Amino acid sequence: MENLDFTNYRNTLEEKYSELKKNKEFITGYPGNQNFDYSVLSKFFEFALNNIGDPLIQCNFTLNTHEFERDVIKFIANLYKKESDVWGYITNGGTEGNLTGIHIGRSHYPTGIIYFSSHSHYSVAKAIELTRSKSKCIPVLSNGEIDYNELEQKISENNNEPVIILANIGTTMTGAIDNIQKIKEILIKQKICNYYIHCDAAFHGLILPFCNLPTPLNLNDFHSISVSGHKLIGSPIPCGVFITHQIVVDKIKHYIEYIKSGDCTISGSRNGITPLILWCAIHQKTYDEFKYIVQECIIKAEYARDKMLQNGIHAWTNQYSPIVLFKKPSSEMIKKWSIAPYENIAHIITTPNLSYATIDKLIDDLVLYKEKSVD
Repeated sequence: MENLDFTNYRNTLEEKYSELKKNKEFITGYPGNQNFDYSVLSKFFEFALNNIGDPLIQCNFTLNTHEFERDVIKFIANLYKKESDVWGYITNGGTEGNLTGIHIGRSHYPTGIIYFSSHSHYSVAKAIELTRSKSKCIPVLSNGEIDYNELEQKISENNNEPVIILANIGTTMTGAIDNIQKIKEILIKQKICNYYIHCDAAFHGLILPFCNLPTPLNLNDFHSISVSGHKLIGSPIPCGVFITHQIVVDKIKHYIEYIKSGDCTISGSRNGITPLILWCAIHQKTYDEFKYIVQECIIKAEYARDKMLQNGIHAWTNQYSPIVLFKKPSSEMIKKWSIAPYENIAHIITTPNLSYATIDKLIDDLVLYKEKSVD
């Protein structure tokens, strides 16, 4: 649909709806669960909902859903073993969450140097540019984790400036998890007392709490975390959750008389629909049901990986990740199946809506295009 017809807008919308419905079946390389039903919320579109300000403080503008927002924050914080002294808000997505983490880190340590890996999400570089921060990019290990030796070397060269770490709790491309304990050991060894650790857990942030990790992730081990709402849970509107400790924001909090509330958020005015969406999502299922969904995603990833290997396609996965990596295929395959490429590799993601039948069709196509390229 390149030329939109405004004279018959209903037909134009129907055409777009049909196009999106068709495309939905071929989105394999990007996280975004398509299995959801929030029709119960349609009546809330009668209101111009605005969750402006601090969701933990009563606001002068009453057309909001702050109480639902607080409940979602509490749910996510509990997954990370934090039950009190929590502050957070629902963002427009992982990018805003990372920007908030870097902004707060810089507010505490204005001269701090940001350390991030070469496999960090592109929003990190964007946030560094927006905040005019000094930074150092660290290479990664073969699985996508940050190179701890290189990190320590760079920190040792920083003339004792404060350190702001951007840790990946599941990288965008490979699903690799940076080891927070190893990072903290480096900080101790280098005698860095002034530091801030923000965790980008966009996709894996709602996966890992339901996995049997040797050491469960705990919010008390870092300062803040950003989790996406639309990627595993599923939402028609991109959204995320930023969570930190109350003491972290108390030092930078500002009272805004205009709304009779504090506001440490990046966007200020925020939509009041996504808190309702996430609230419905987390209360529609039990903990065990979420755990089953996560396990099924990982099992499907292992199935896709093994079937690719059986068909002569080199593929691999990181532990606790529904991301399947393989050699970058043809441009036709990338376009048809919305596969995510990076340099010489590519990946698909076995989200809850991706069926075994679709995985089989995709692999059949990979084999077909591979044979065509050989011919």
